[in-house]
Amino acid sequence: MTNGIARRTALSLPALSLLSPAAQAQANWPERPVNMIVPFAPGGTPDIGARLLAPKMSEFLGQPVTVENRAGAGSTIGTRAVVQARPDGYTALMGSISFLTAPLTLQPMPFDPVETLRCACLVSISPYILIVRADSPVRDIAGFHAMAREQGARLNYGSAGIGTPLHLGAELYKLMMGVDLTHVVYRGTGPAITALLAGEVSMVFADVPGATAHIRSGAVRPLATLVANRIQQFPDVPTMAESDPRLAEYEVYTWAMLTVPKATPDGPVMRLNAAARHAAQATDVAQRLADLGFDYVGSTPQEGDVRLAREKAKWQEVIRRGNIRAEP
Repeated sequence: MTNGIARRTALSLPALSLLSPAAQAQANWPERPVNMIVPFAPGGTPDIGARLLAPKMSEFLGQPVTVENRAGAGSTIGTRAVVQARPDGYTALMGSISFLTAPLTLQPMPFDPVETLRCACLVSISPYILIVRADSPVRDIAGFHAMAREQGARLNYGSAGIGTPLHLGAELYKLMMGVDLTHVVYRGTGPAITALLAGEVSMVFADVPGATAHIRSGAVRPLATLVANRIQQFPDVPTMAESDPRLAEYEVYTWAMLTVPKATPDGPVMRLNAAARHAAQATDVAQRLADLGFDYVGSTPQEGDVRLAREKAKWQEVIRRGNIRAEP
């Protein structure tokens, strides 16, 4: 708390008196609690990340940082609440990449996440991994490719909803490999993995935090990670890019990104950025995030905005080519 209070009182009283009321408000920011909205139900990966960061952010800012879950409609309900909030930094979104991709699947698009939100900090990213049941006849990623070519639409996969990375990762695989798969929608990553364990689906393109415990218990078998380089949690698991030349550019990951309404001034944005980086680098939090499968990034707001725009263009093309539409 000392650091946060010291930073907040860095300007002398005479200096503050020369500032406009708006500038004074930014210099003293925050003067009340910050509400961090998670657009998913409690217990999921975004919620866990937000609740790990919030106490350390509170210490840094000198004001409480609360976590509020507003789940539904593939994350668009919670995201819309932030889009429509007063742009003063007191309402922020801690979300996975779904807050970017889910609106792109709706017609009409309820809001453009790139045009209505700005990044305060891309805190960390987490890769996705392709898993099958431990008793699956598929032993490796080469066998999976062969099964996908042979069975096509008879092969089904579970996802956490239309427009989520679990869904779009499979659709990107279909487009790049020229195969067909059948999509089965569940209410989250956990239910999708539960369906895999029950034999309802053949595979899941899962986030590493959600899959790790099942992999380590031996209940599921990881076939490939969905990012460019092998990951430290499972260094023996190959990447999709290694498995086939057609997948050289294949990459699917999620993130923990803190965003605010687009018109939020730079002052609060930079304070949130510093608070998020401070929290994520605290020894106990950093270790827990790493255990969950998150790789620390700690971007600047500008770097985060660039990534938002790049990922929007990538997934918008996948959604267009796959004719992916969700019900509003």
